[in-house]
Amino acid sequence: MKKRLIAVFVGVFMLSTYMLQAQGDAKAIAKEVIKAYKTEDLALLKKHVTGMMLYVINDGFFDSDDGKPLVEIAKKWDGNIKDIRYSKEDMMGKTVLLASVYFSDNPNGNLNVVTLSSFEKSDWKAFAFGIGEISKEEYEQASKEIPGEGNEKKVEKVEKVSADRAEFSVEMANGETFNSPDNDKLKEALKSLNDDNFFLTLSSNDGFLQTSTSENGYIVQYSNGDKMYEAEEYFNLENLIDIFITYIEKGNWKEKGGKWVEM
Repeated sequence: MKKRLIAVFVGVFMLSTYMLQAQGDAKAIAKEVIKAYKTEDLALLKKHVTGMMLYVINDGFFDSDDGKPLVEIAKKWDGNIKDIRYSKEDMMGKTVLLASVYFSDNPNGNLNVVTLSSFEKSDWKAFAFGIGEISKEEYEQASKEIPGEGNEKKVEKVEKVSADRAEFSVEMANGETFNSPDNDKLKEALKSLNDDNFFLTLSSNDGFLQTSTSENGYIVQYSNGDKMYEAEEYFNLENLIDIFITYIEKGNWKEKGGKWVEM
């Protein structure tokens, strides 16, 4: 079954500065994420997930194949946080700070953790569904301190904004967002999609075009603001890039999707 994803993030910036430092208490937020699963509190969980996941985590989520195993893990939690480790990753030219909050042991030998992420000094947010597992070896390779906190150099970055692209913005499953993308930037983002970073949404004044990965190829969907449609056929990477470039250049992109089915 094809995944149904709706994710829209709109924002415009021309000059931005950031420091590698997250806002809030990672342990406290992790506790709330675990509590949300333990008590099956949908509102509490939505408080701590990123915008892209709000449309996935909905009524019935805690009984779904994705949510039910995490509920079972959370219900066995003793209420104590054992440890926390930090790491940073480069994603699409920007730095994301990750926190792995270790709270229990998995029977398979791995560690159960709440993974949180922070982009450009943002509040800590659950990465994907929040609860996951990590090997002990990988966990111990991370830092006990937030990398560079307190002495990270302030970085100034200027975004080149094209007038005819100012209405467009991109959001990806890994939390990466950028505005007014040129063709090369958009192509680079599409090529970076994989099983972990599994979808990209290109928003405009008229709605959005988005894609997600699958075993059979790329799924493509669009919304005109009122309704949502999905291409009946799967796309390969070359055709995927073609339809997204045509969309952002405001060409006849719909004909490249074949038959569109209302969702």
